[in-house]
Amino acid sequence: MRRLLLAAICLLLATGAGAAEKQLPSFTLTDLDGKPVTSASLIGDGPVLLNFWATWCKPCLAEQPKLKTFAEQWAGKGFRVVSISIDDPRTAKQVKPFVHRHGLGFPVYLDANQEAYRKLGGRAVPFNVLVGSDGSLLSATMGYKDQDAETWGTLIEADLAARAKAGEAKPSD
Repeated sequence: MRRLLLAAICLLLATGAGAAEKQLPSFTLTDLDGKPVTSASLIGDGPVLLNFWATWCKPCLAEQPKLKTFAEQWAGKGFRVVSISIDDPRTAKQVKPFVHRHGLGFPVYLDANQEAYRKLGGRAVPFNVLVGSDGSLLSATMGYKDQDAETWGTLIEADLAARAKAGEAKPSD
C-alpha cells in the first residue's frame, strides 16, 4: 500500500497534476555572518531539504550524519541540504562555534525569530521540509526516521524527472 501511495505521488509530480500544492512561503534567514538570505534564493537547481535544528537538541545532532550520508547519495543530481538553526537570539551566538565543532557539512542559516519554522508548520525539532525544484512543498516531517530517506528519495526522483520532462518540453531556439 505504501509503495502504491508513493507511486501515485510520483505520478502526480511527473504529470504536473496537483499544481495547487503549497509553495515555499516568503521568509528571510541570515547567514552566519549576519547577511540576509531570502527563501526565494533557496530554490533553483533542484530539490532542497530544509533541516531545522537547534544547538540544544540532541536528536538534531544525532540525525546530522544520516543527513550527510543522504546528501552524498544525491550529490551531483541537483539536490542539496540547507541547515537552519532556530536558536533564539540568546543562544544564536553559539551556532557558529557549534557548526565548526561538529563539522556540519551543509550551508547553515539562522532563523532566530523562527519565522520560517512557523510558516512551514514546525512544532518540534528536528523538522525537515523537502522543497521541490519549483518551490513546491513535497514533504514535512518532525523528527527523523530511517524511512524518511526512502520517502525523500522517491520524491526527489519524481521532482527531477518532472524537471527533466519540463525541460524537454521547452521549445528550442
